[in-house]
Amino acid sequence: MGLNTERYNVTIFNTAKRALQFFRIGLAAKKLQRTQDETERLLAKKALAGLFADARGITMKVGQLFAGTDGATPFQELVEGIEPLPLKTMIPLLEKELGQKVKSVFRSIEPAIAAASLGQVHLAKLKNGDQVAVKIRYPDISDAVDAELRLVGLMPGVGPVNRWGFDLDAYKRSLRDNMRRELDYRSEAQRQDYFGRTVQVPGLKVPKVYQDLCSERVLVQSRAEGVLIDKAGSWSEQDRLAIGQTLVLTLFKSLFVAGEVHGDPHPGNAFYGHDEYGQPQVTLLDYGCTISITEPRRMALLKLIVGCRERSPVKPLDCFAALGFDSKKLAPISGSLPALCQILFRPFLLNHPFNPDQWQLGQSFNDLLGDYRWWFRSAGPSDLFLLMRAFQGLIQQLQQLDVYLPWWTLLQQAVGRELIQQAAVYELPAIESESTKALRFDQQATTLCVRVSEGGEQRVAVKMPAEAVLDLEHLIPEDVLELIVASGKVDLKQLGDSLRANGIIPQQLFVFEGGRKTYKVWLE
Repeated sequence: MGLNTERYNVTIFNTAKRALQFFRIGLAAKKLQRTQDETERLLAKKALAGLFADARGITMKVGQLFAGTDGATPFQELVEGIEPLPLKTMIPLLEKELGQKVKSVFRSIEPAIAAASLGQVHLAKLKNGDQVAVKIRYPDISDAVDAELRLVGLMPGVGPVNRWGFDLDAYKRSLRDNMRRELDYRSEAQRQDYFGRTVQVPGLKVPKVYQDLCSERVLVQSRAEGVLIDKAGSWSEQDRLAIGQTLVLTLFKSLFVAGEVHGDPHPGNAFYGHDEYGQPQVTLLDYGCTISITEPRRMALLKLIVGCRERSPVKPLDCFAALGFDSKKLAPISGSLPALCQILFRPFLLNHPFNPDQWQLGQSFNDLLGDYRWWFRSAGPSDLFLLMRAFQGLIQQLQQLDVYLPWWTLLQQAVGRELIQQAAVYELPAIESESTKALRFDQQATTLCVRVSEGGEQRVAVKMPAEAVLDLEHLIPEDVLELIVASGKVDLKQLGDSLRANGIIPQQLFVFEGGRKTYKVWLE
């Protein structure tokens, strides 16, 4: 009884301690958000980064996400590593996991030069002379993560979470399952070994795992060398293009062929260098957070991309349902799904290199769905955010390298034409009958047409992509827009809402007589 009480008290203490750290981080984040002065912002960032570093665990991983988007700031220290624990603190834990003395396995082992969120890495040399890296989990980090997960479980649903019906419990379970799997280095070793065998891409190196030396708290792998992406960004254009191509091919092959995607793309998890032949090389590290995608889901995603590109008679709603989306929630906005896919998959629709800076994904997403973007996101499966994070990480890497690449060509190279053809004819699981009226890709309009005539003669004729209709108010000249609004005959807002609900399909939108001119707008 006394032992159980003691454990209970320790649990309460750990949870309270992590709650206090969460509270301090929340205050620091609010201060950063309110601060406008650049000097004060830098100081606030340093304070926030310091709190993330002290917390380690889940909290530090959040800080690493800041580093992925914030450039060369104090958050970068979370990527390059924080102050490690002394070697003498880690040796007893290492020997316990190995079941023998360190000197029986290693010729030498060095103090860690940096530490990460769940453990730290020591460079070492095995008795056979192999140069290795030894990742050792922090003492008591499992208890700290458990405390954080308990706090996550207590989080209330707020803002869009409540309003749009997010399944917050599913997100919490996904986070909990992922973190607990990440704490087990045996699982990581197995996934790293599978990734290395399955994802064979030119220019990619996956460190060899020494399975016989791995345990729940220790992972031993071949030593990796190189620089971080901020240094590789100054290399020659040829090298940067080669690196970018390796990164793109790795994501595509891991997703569509291996079904195991690296889900932690922060800058500290990849080294960049050159192989023995002088060719650019990417060494991908840290397989603790990977996403497993079943074959039906990856075939549905590939079918969705191919269907969007070829404007085939495929219903996006059926594909999204096969990916794990709630088809009942998507049904009210099913008319918008073909246009939404053209936004989401724009890099795959081009036959030339894609410039990530011109994507403006968030703005386009908002223009199409407005507040219903939250409805779409809430309909998605809870593990989707990890896959989105992988793609977001790729975009950030390509931007740092300043390279443009042809995504469709590289997708064909990664998966092969045969798999693409299989996906095109892949039979999707049946969903409820109410979705039978959902719009297909081939039913969507391709062109927005505007014609202005005067006295029966055509004065202006303009054609543009059909999706531009959602921004119609900004395309119409201000003086004409004022006439339309004043007449009360055309409700542009209602028109936009109708298009979002029912789809951008061929139709006449309106004919307006303004003075001597006639304005006709239609989709074809």
